[in-house]
Amino acid sequence: MTVEPLPALEMLNAPMGGSVGYRTMGVGDWLVLVHGWCGNADIWNPIVPALARDYRILALTLPGFGGMAPPPKEGQTINAMGAAVSHVLAHLGIDGAVLVGHSMGGPVMTEAAICAPARIRALVGLDTLTDRDYYGRVPDAEITRRHADFATDYTGRMRGMIDNIVHPDTPETLRQSITDDMVSAAPMEFALDVKDTLFAWDAEERWPLVACPAVMLNSTWVARLAHPEPMGCFAATEVIPYDSGHFPMIEAPAMIVEKLKTCLAGLVYRHARD
Repeated sequence: MTVEPLPALEMLNAPMGGSVGYRTMGVGDWLVLVHGWCGNADIWNPIVPALARDYRILALTLPGFGGMAPPPKEGQTINAMGAAVSHVLAHLGIDGAVLVGHSMGGPVMTEAAICAPARIRALVGLDTLTDRDYYGRVPDAEITRRHADFATDYTGRMRGMIDNIVHPDTPETLRQSITDDMVSAAPMEFALDVKDTLFAWDAEERWPLVACPAVMLNSTWVARLAHPEPMGCFAATEVIPYDSGHFPMIEAPAMIVEKLKTCLAGLVYRHARD
């Protein structure tokens, strides 16, 4: 899939400090793309041109990532990131949007939907939310241990994590590119502090507060690593598998575009019916 030139990022002050970046393109109903931990709006570049043929795209860079000014400690939470997303929606006058959240973007879109329910039509989780080890409330001692372990060799731990969650067929060049982009997305201490707040976030407490329709698109490969005990809050949420790794927009862009379009068509129908 050819990557076409995209508009430059606009910047907006985030409500709890720092700045949030965004770019828009395309026509149709709004589709808002929320990146994961140590990502930025550019992670969606391989699939944005194809999606923009049918949707008006809003791709975001969350505060502190991808060159955006970092927020103070109180703005380094999942709730604050969600508030930043809803702030951009309000700034642009967007209503009836579908949010797609990848990885940490799943909790962030959840908080945006709780914060601004009138602006959001539906949610699509992309390899996110259902694994208790990441999105259930992790004990404080385990959060501290994970932080310290990652900090001992930040680049090495990042590469090890990526090798574990990309598909076995993903080439070395893509693995290294993903690693380089994530390592350079934010200073290490900021990134690890945000990761701590992700582990402290609790899907079982927050997900029941979401009022709009939702669906999960989750990797069959990454699912092998998930905690065996499911979270009851997702019992009524459809989970659709896809055959690629954790970064399908990079690893298998054509496949995930078609999967997303099918999910989006179903969600819009469900929203209209409800």
